[in-house]
Amino acid sequence: MPGAVRPPDPRTVHLDGPVRYVEWEGPAGRTFVLVHGLGGSHANWMLVAAGLSVHGRVLALDLPGFGRSPLAGRSPGLASLRATLSAFVREVAGRRAVIVGNSMGGTLAILQGALEPHTVEGLVLTCPALPVSRAAVPSPVALGSFTLYQVPVVGEFVVSQRFARVPPELQVRIGFRILAGDPRAVGEEVVRAHAEILREHARDPEAAAAFVGAARSLLRLLWRPRAYRHLMARVRAPVLLLHGRRDPLVPVAYARQAVVENPSWRLRIFPDLGHIPQLEDPERWLARMEAWLADELPAPLSEPAPTLPTPA
Repeated sequence: MPGAVRPPDPRTVHLDGPVRYVEWEGPAGRTFVLVHGLGGSHANWMLVAAGLSVHGRVLALDLPGFGRSPLAGRSPGLASLRATLSAFVREVAGRRAVIVGNSMGGTLAILQGALEPHTVEGLVLTCPALPVSRAAVPSPVALGSFTLYQVPVVGEFVVSQRFARVPPELQVRIGFRILAGDPRAVGEEVVRAHAEILREHARDPEAAAAFVGAARSLLRLLWRPRAYRHLMARVRAPVLLLHGRRDPLVPVAYARQAVVENPSWRLRIFPDLGHIPQLEDPERWLARMEAWLADELPAPLSEPAPTLPTPA
């Protein structure tokens, strides 16, 4: 299993409120920014970040309302989360970054590449949330859960009760059982690390509202496929799309359709993995990532990072 299991000690940056992140040092010239999905945290990258740091500096943040970053009065909607990501790239990365996103984090990476292309060197999308289409239907469990989240009051109640009544380790195990192609592939160290963060996160009184607000905002975009596809077409940076064929949330047919519509994107499918390939088989995930870096991105520069312009 590549890399250190236990992430480095977290740091804090203030971006309209505190944002916690972890950093793995790496060669100058390239920076990777890792963005978790709905309900996730920087721990989603704990098995691949150290291996990735061979190729550059690695930063993994907790978005506001998730992990160890409190919502602190900020909106949990995609527009606000994307603004936080943009500010993080500008102030912490300090240069164009390779943005690596899983699930909702992949959606945020696409939005960043479309709306602020000068901040993005490349995108690595791991099972990103993609536009809904008639090509396939997500699993009944996924459809049922997201239907509940959309109902006013009910969504908040369901999530708050889960945080209050279900032990964190059991929540994590259930989540991996749903998301992974084979949950036995996710090691105990990974379960414990995620449960530790969830135990702390669940004490945040805004945790349920953040989760449900982000879920509703994401669904609004996914159910506007024409608008979402227009944004995807605006991405000019090189894109690697990694997808598990056994993904229950985002059918692999959506990924295939994305590369038909965006032929410059590169698609690599893991036939036996689910929605979290970087935790299910970190060696294969890193191997696909490294092959793409060698083929698609030029060797990084060793000179100091340029200053990114402040958005108007």
